[in-house]
Amino acid sequence: MIDNISLMHRAKAQLADNWMNAAIGTLIYLVIMGAASCTYIGELVLFGSLSFGYFLFIGCLVDTKAMNLNLLFKGFDRFVETLIAGLLYSVAVSIGTALLIVPGIIIGLGFSMTFFIMADDPNISGIDALKMSWNLMNGQKMNLFCLYLRFIGWMILAIITCGIGYLWLAPYMTATTLNFYRQLRYGTC
Repeated sequence: MIDNISLMHRAKAQLADNWMNAAIGTLIYLVIMGAASCTYIGELVLFGSLSFGYFLFIGCLVDTKAMNLNLLFKGFDRFVETLIAGLLYSVAVSIGTALLIVPGIIIGLGFSMTFFIMADDPNISGIDALKMSWNLMNGQKMNLFCLYLRFIGWMILAIITCGIGYLWLAPYMTATTLNFYRQLRYGTC
């Protein structure tokens, strides 16, 4: 059983003294994603590469305490793989959501580890990462869903601050999810 509270505490400790760096990287990521979302096609094309890069960036902050903004764009080095993973992820979640919302949530949770897996394994394809994520999340979707529910209060605060709080919430949630992934895959954070 994964202890979600411990994962959250660990993420806070990992980001200690690096909150401003995390917020700067998140701002860059969100600005680019926001610009790309002006067209649905732009968002679909960039989603995978930018998500991969953002996960690498947060992983580097967590592991080395070093800010490396270049990592935000590393997904473009693996553009085809991240594009395929991002497109398939987005299409599957969209179809699931259109079916009644709950299937979209289940699919999103099932594929949620895709870019963490790709960051871990530079040779894995986007399709194989999606499959591996689905298998890894077998029996763990509710645990991750409960983990995300723990952030609802923080999400409300981020909304109250007109989204500014999200600059700190996004890295906190990503670091916590990274710890969840490592606990699932390796048995340790």
